[in-house]
Amino acid sequence: MHQDYKIHKMKNGAHSVHPIIGFIFILSIFCLYGVVYLIDGWLPKPLTVADEKYYPSDFITERAQQHLKALTSIGPRVVGSRENEIQAVEYLTGAIRTIWQFAHTSHNIELDLQLVSGSYFIEFMPYGVINAYSNVQNVVVKLHARHATNNSLLVNAHFDSVSTSPGGSDDGINCAIMLEVLQKHTQTVNNLQHNIIFLFNGAEETGLQASHGFITQHKWAKEVRVVINLEAAGAGGKEILFQSGPKSPWLIDYYKKVPRPNGQVAGEEFFQSGAIPSDTDFRIFRDFGGAVGLDFAYDRNGYRYHTSFDDFENIPMARTNMVGITPLL
Repeated sequence: MHQDYKIHKMKNGAHSVHPIIGFIFILSIFCLYGVVYLIDGWLPKPLTVADEKYYPSDFITERAQQHLKALTSIGPRVVGSRENEIQAVEYLTGAIRTIWQFAHTSHNIELDLQLVSGSYFIEFMPYGVINAYSNVQNVVVKLHARHATNNSLLVNAHFDSVSTSPGGSDDGINCAIMLEVLQKHTQTVNNLQHNIIFLFNGAEETGLQASHGFITQHKWAKEVRVVINLEAAGAGGKEILFQSGPKSPWLIDYYKKVPRPNGQVAGEEFFQSGAIPSDTDFRIFRDFGGAVGLDFAYDRNGYRYHTSFDDFENIPMARTNMVGITPLL
């Protein structure tokens, strides 16, 4: 008798929720999804050069877009090719020297071209890889702090691409963003508390070689304390934070204060599990330089990744904003 009562009570409990409650719950889930979708698609207004007089300290999207167009017009920039080793390097150094020419007099700026060779072992499943390289290039800019310090923030993106792509998102857009951020910082009075090193590295697609050459051999490498790495595995959308640390939760405390933070933890779990047979320069800076930092990437429209469709035309002007990252610098 007692058991029959318990079964009867369980049945009543299972059917006691009114259908309206269930409908409201399902509707709430769809509404939440809609809100997330709208927020994900909301990007700041892209500013033009004409807008700069009204927004003197803001990121100018049109100027970054011009840099991106110039880089992608070179075509695929394969390590060892004329396009990568001469044309891309000449464009970047020319743009940097122009920025330098119009910089505020309070800034101390250094430009260095690194030609580097080396080798290393990296653990990839199942047996690991030995990677050797010769005469890869880095274009490196150091923006000095107001007072002398040996602590530097490293901002990295690569200007080489695979042979099948002009490298619009991977990684021309981030090189363009770095040039614009450099320009905005140098146009105002120097109030930096630490140095900022902008690394335009010329050999990422060949196994993260140029970043290894920098962090193990460059004269400024030992100053690096924190890294912001800018990458792409797609074309479009917001740049997403998908790796951080290691073991440095204070980095997230800084990042969550920016106007439009955008990140998730699933990517970090996948990469650190070793299940993905790929990685970014962030791993090199972490493993060979002992640095901590933040790893960002574009991940939308992944079908364009490493294809001819990763070009200038498929990156709308609004996508050229450095969403949520610029305030960190």
